[in-house]
Amino acid sequence: MLYRLRSDFQLSIIVLFAAAATICVLPLGMYCLLTGSIGAGVANCAVVVAFCSAALYAWRTGDTRRAGWFVVAFGISLGIVMTHVLGQSGLFGIFTLLLASFLMVDRKIAAAIAAFTVLVVLVDGKAFSSSNQSIAFAVNGALLSLLAFLFATRAEVQRLQLESLATHDALTGLHNRRAMQLELRIAVETYQRSRVRFGLVMLDLDHFKRINDAYGHEAGDRVLVAFAEILRRSTRKVDRVFRYGGEEFVMLLAGVDISGLRTVTSNLRTRIDAALCGPGGKVTTSLGAALLIPNEDEHCWLARADAALYEAKANGRDRAVIDERVEPGV
Repeated sequence: MLYRLRSDFQLSIIVLFAAAATICVLPLGMYCLLTGSIGAGVANCAVVVAFCSAALYAWRTGDTRRAGWFVVAFGISLGIVMTHVLGQSGLFGIFTLLLASFLMVDRKIAAAIAAFTVLVVLVDGKAFSSSNQSIAFAVNGALLSLLAFLFATRAEVQRLQLESLATHDALTGLHNRRAMQLELRIAVETYQRSRVRFGLVMLDLDHFKRINDAYGHEAGDRVLVAFAEILRRSTRKVDRVFRYGGEEFVMLLAGVDISGLRTVTSNLRTRIDAALCGPGGKVTTSLGAALLIPNEDEHCWLARADAALYEAKANGRDRAVIDERVEPGV
C-alpha cells in the first residue's frame, strides 16, 4: 500500500485529502449538527463522504483523473453554495479547495477554476459586509492561486526530471532496465488480449572489455553512445530500445512474425558492421532473438532471447541466433 502511494503522486494526493477531510472536517460537521447548525453539519459531512468515495474509486480503478475532477468540481461547487448560504463563515473552505485544485487537475485548468470561483463569490457578495473585504478576498485569492500555480509548475518539472532519471540511461539516453521490465509486461498483456505479435532482440558488443582495458572507459563510452544511436535509427516509432546493462542492449519490436524477426536481425548486423567502429577498428555484435509465444510471461521470453544470445557468443560471436519457437514446446 505504501509503495503504491509513493509511486503514484495523484493517488497519494487524493487519499491524503480524503484523510485530512475525515480528520478535520468530520468533527466540525458533527459539532455543527450537535449545536443545531444542520445545514453546515450536513454540508461538512457530505464533503467527507464525497472525498472518501473519490479516494476509494481512485484506489480500486487507478483512475485518478476522474477522481480528481470529481473532488474539485464537488468541492468548489459546494464551497460557492456555502458562501452564499452562510455568508462570511463559508469563505474559510474556499482557499483550501482552490489550493487542492492545483494538485488534482491540470494547473492551467485549476487557474481558470480559481478565477471563476473568486469572480462568482465576488459577484454574489453575500460573504462580504464591505468593499474592503471584497478587495481583500480578491487579492488573497489571486496571490494564493499564483503561488499554487508556481508550486504546481515546479512540482511537475521535478516529477518529469525524476521520472526521466528513473527510466532512462544517463549515458546513452535510451530507456533503462527498469523501463524495459514494464514495457515487456505491457507487451505480454497486449499479446494476451489482442494477439499482436512482439519480438525481442538482445545485443551484446563483442570483446567490449578489451576496448576499456586498452583505451580507457571514456573510449568505451563513446562506442556505447555510437551503438545506441545506430539502434535508435534502426527502429520504428512503435519499437523500443533499452540499455540492459553494461554493453548489453535490448530491442522490443511490435507487430513482427518470425520472418520479420530474421529480417530485422540481418539488417541490424549489416548496419552495425558498416557503421560501428572503436579506437582499435571495427566493433562487432552478437545478437539473440525470440518471438513472444502464447502462455509465456516476460521472464521466460527474455530468458529465451538471452539463451539465443549466449549461443551466438558461444559459436564465435559476430552472428545472430534466433529462437525459432512460435508455439509452446515447439
